[in-house]
Parts: sequence; C-alpha cells; structure tokens
Amino acid sequence: MVREIRTQRMVLRPLAEPDRAEFIRVRTVSADLFRPWFPAREKSLEETFDDELAKSRQEDRHLRLVGEMPDGRLAGFFNLGEIVRGVFQNAYASWSVSAEAAGQGYGTEGVGALLDLAFSERGLGLHRVQANIIPRNERSLRLAERVGMRREGIALRYLRIDGAWQDHVMYAKTAEEHELLYLKADEVEV
Repeated sequence: MVREIRTQRMVLRPLAEPDRAEFIRVRTVSADLFRPWFPAREKSLEETFDDELAKSRQEDRHLRLVGEMPDGRLAGFFNLGEIVRGVFQNAYASWSVSAEAAGQGYGTEGVGALLDLAFSERGLGLHRVQANIIPRNERSLRLAERVGMRREGIALRYLRIDGAWQDHVMYAKTAEEHELLYLKADEVEV
C-alpha cells in the first residue's frame, strides 16, 4: 500500500515519533482555531500525541497522516478513522489545518490526497468515505464540497464537541464519484 503521497505543496505521510514537537507546536498555535471543532481537551498535548501515534499504528482501523510543507512545518492533519471492511468498505474522514496554513488551500490538497489513498487500489481500496461537520464550521463545509463530497443529511446531537452535543452535517463520497488527483494508476508505488 502507498503510505506517502505528494500534492503540489506538501507530502502527506504517516504520523511518526519525530513529529512530536511539531505536532505540539501546531496544536498550540492553532488552539483558538481548533477549539470549537475539537472535543474538550482532557489530556495534555503530549498524551494526545501518544494517542494519535498509537492509532496510526493500527493501520487496519486508522490512517493518521500529516501534511508536511517543504520547510518541515506541518500544514495539517488528515485522517481516516473507523475503517470498516467487509460489505461496508467505509471510513470516516477528518482534517484540521494549522492556523499558519489556514485559508491557503492546504486543506483542499490534503483531503484530495486523503481521498486518493482511501479509494485507490494502491491505497486502501475503500468504497465510501464519510465526513461529519458541525454546521457552523463553514470552512470545512466548503472544503467537503470542493473535494466532491455530497451532503446527505443532519445528525442531531451527534458528537460531544467543545463541551456540548453538536449537530453534524453528514457528507460522503464513493469510489465511483472520485477521480484520482495525486495517485495516478500508472505511477510507480513509493
């Protein structure tokens, strides 16, 4: 399986131990941006990193990627979680873009590459990817639409985020709807 993918301006690759300091730095400088969209933090950023790293090692259930810019800074985090095989072949996508990179198209690049990895036979070969977004998170709603996800409905009081049960807009995309952007079928596997 391809584990690394290049976009125009960054490399998406698995989260790794050497990312600890940069992960903590990005989460710190982005705290105000992330707060309304993340669960209330009960752990330190060190513990949060350890949890994310542990999930990244469960490749059959989670794909935790960082988007690394040429200068070594992380533009964001791009994830597939709750990967289910069998008749479902589904995962839940999530993303967060650093405050330093927000509004510059890194999210669109990262989620586009994430979907390539999700749907390509050289990647996970999934059939469906879902994303659930808080209705007032306009940036993420627009990003989901830019990458071709379709709105499917509203899940009431879906997740406890920022200390309250939040409704979420449900988006999805299937393999038949996705055109590979960065992981072309004829490219050599990395």
